[in-house]
Amino acid sequence: MLKKTITALTLSMSACANASTYFDQQPLELEYSVNCAGSLCAFNSPLSYQAPSPFSMSLSEQQDLQIDQPLPRYLTVSSEKDAEYLRQQTYTILGLSVATVALMTLLPESVTKWDEEDRNLSGLGKKWKDNVSSGPVWDRDEHYLNYIMHPYFGGVYYTAARHAGYNEFQSFLYSFTMSAFFWEYGVEAFAEVPSYQDLFITPFFGAVVGEIMFETEQEIVANGGEVLGSETMGDISLFFLNPVGHIHGWVSNAWGGSAELQLQTDPWYGNSDAANFALSSGVPYDDQFYSLNFKVTF
Repeated sequence: MLKKTITALTLSMSACANASTYFDQQPLELEYSVNCAGSLCAFNSPLSYQAPSPFSMSLSEQQDLQIDQPLPRYLTVSSEKDAEYLRQQTYTILGLSVATVALMTLLPESVTKWDEEDRNLSGLGKKWKDNVSSGPVWDRDEHYLNYIMHPYFGGVYYTAARHAGYNEFQSFLYSFTMSAFFWEYGVEAFAEVPSYQDLFITPFFGAVVGEIMFETEQEIVANGGEVLGSETMGDISLFFLNPVGHIHGWVSNAWGGSAELQLQTDPWYGNSDAANFALSSGVPYDDQFYSLNFKVTF
């Protein structure tokens, strides 16, 4: 009986050694008992495996175990250029810009430097043309707007491109395009004359600020999303380091629809029936026509 017991224990320990290698040295609970009745012996060796919780492990331990927990899209960086993702973020910037302009019309004149005429929505086309032809000028904005908020928003544009897989110079070009043509000579030109400070400070300072924001974000992500040992502080910091990505991700997950933006130069939108009806009604044909068509699908 003693030989049988020793043989069984030896085989059991060999199996346990193989199991230990298979489970990559994870906590194992082993229990052996021998019950003998007459010349028969029964060996009970229940084997249990308890996987460690990812929340009790460091980031390096999780990576070593290759635990598949994909990060949200706005916290990852494309390994190659992702023009589609950058286009989607650009649409989000468009929507946020419209909301920003609406908010600025509610702020006092002491902050925005917009008088009642600037806030008037009538004659927007003529107002935009007059403002563009009058600038750029040295504006009267508060210092915190010119030298803090504008570099920050330039950095926001920059990080959007960096997350889409574009390098530093390409991201600067995107930030310059968005800040100069989309915002300064686009949205904001409906209310005020473009300024030298905004044209220079937003993209150039924004590229520096944006790269710092981008690297800081990646450090926080590598640290498990914590700042000063706090996940809440980490979440708040990550949002302000990449607000466009977060908002785009939240809206996309909650909505699930699509949006399309198209530049239209045909005054009749390619509709021959509408064109014939308008011409027969005496409406003059105007070939100077531009519009942006924004299509939302739910």
